[in-house]
Amino acid sequence: MEENGIPTDDEVKNEVNKIRQDQQDIGRAKIVTILRDQFNWRISETRLKKLVPSVNQMKTSTTQAELGIPEDAVKAQKRYRDKSTRTFRIYGRGEYNYGVSLNSDVAIQMDIAYGRLAKAGRPKSEEEKRSLASAWPLQLIWDYYVATAKKAGVSKEDVGLQLEAEYGVPWTYMPTPKPEWTGPQAEAMKAKFKEASLQVKRQLMKNPEARRYIPTNANGDIVWDEEKNGQFAVLVVKIDKGDGLREFGEV
Repeated sequence: MEENGIPTDDEVKNEVNKIRQDQQDIGRAKIVTILRDQFNWRISETRLKKLVPSVNQMKTSTTQAELGIPEDAVKAQKRYRDKSTRTFRIYGRGEYNYGVSLNSDVAIQMDIAYGRLAKAGRPKSEEEKRSLASAWPLQLIWDYYVATAKKAGVSKEDVGLQLEAEYGVPWTYMPTPKPEWTGPQAEAMKAKFKEASLQVKRQLMKNPEARRYIPTNANGDIVWDEEKNGQFAVLVVKIDKGDGLREFGEV
């Protein structure tokens, strides 16, 4: 014990651990009151915040462990991209994680987004987190994380936890992901993407070799399947949680 009733850091941590063994969901404000009343300590909530995690942080850490998300999640994601042919990986609670491939145009955009986020660094303040949440690189990643989660049967909360582990931004700060848009706004977005894609395919059709890979109907019109060709179409494969690379077929 330091002078004037001020406890050491170790004393505070030890007593907080004892309190939380009996009351797992107790918040910092109540802990401060208990420490003051029980030990007559001079301690502020600000100091306690620096020494012990909040209840939400403790729960988040547990959930990250359950999902198998590494401590340096963004580095682990980059390592997967470097070693595999996929664009990114999503963590699942079941037997598999999931590797994801996107069309070439989107994959290029994702590479640019990864570079921008690496250059920006991890946000340190609430203001920086909200600013990053409104930036297009993280929004692009979030859009495709959500699209993948839907196809793979991963909850939005779990993939949101992965986003936060990798980039330090709570998923609740993110705008509504585009795959969840509805109504005229969603239809306009789909139509714009479809027309742009068809224009590219029409140009490719001028090449005899390319025609072999572009499906057409009996009239020679290009076949468009929103599930396969749409803006948020993703190819998802199951991957081994052990070596992180071995694949077990498409979802």
